[in-house]
Amino acid sequence: MEKALKAFSDHFSVNVIATDPVLMMNSMRVFPTSTMASLGIRPVYYVSVYPRSVFNREREREALERARRAMEEEQAWRDLEMAQTLQRSVDATGGQTLLVDDDLHGADDSQMGLGMLPGGTGKSVRIKIRDKSGKDTLLLVTTSTTVQAIIDNYVSMAGLGDKATVTLEFDDERLDPGSTIGDTEIEDDDMLTAFWR
Repeated sequence: MEKALKAFSDHFSVNVIATDPVLMMNSMRVFPTSTMASLGIRPVYYVSVYPRSVFNREREREALERARRAMEEEQAWRDLEMAQTLQRSVDATGGQTLLVDDDLHGADDSQMGLGMLPGGTGKSVRIKIRDKSGKDTLLLVTTSTTVQAIIDNYVSMAGLGDKATVTLEFDDERLDPGSTIGDTEIEDDDMLTAFWR
């Protein structure tokens, strides 16, 4: 391979050997000390030559891509487990209660309460409700859930009492309590703002 690399290098104005090249064949690393016999008997050998800096950048990019995919897969599993836990809770209570994850709800302002409005049909949508103090509450609703149902359950979760008047806004527009999530432009992971007096 050293002779082949030298012959390859002679065809370029850049000294390929000075770039500390990395040789790859069929996704396997080949070393300059490799012989043709050690690579197997073939009529033609296709070997890719990369300057080490390019090879290292590509390996880092591939490692980052693998890490990103692993994180997305882990998040998808967490979301699935959360949805299954919420659904089991709703099924166990006959759809009459709102599930709140006590590990998250009320711990501090940087953490989120997690709940699901039961009994809805349609596509599930995760929404975040932020109050004036900056505390977030995460709800899993469906496209058929009404804004009023969200308000009622938010009042219960936030412990505001029956006399509190709560309004929800999305993109600085007040939401009609009679409309459903499907009637609005609200999508997964959108944030609503809660105001009350």
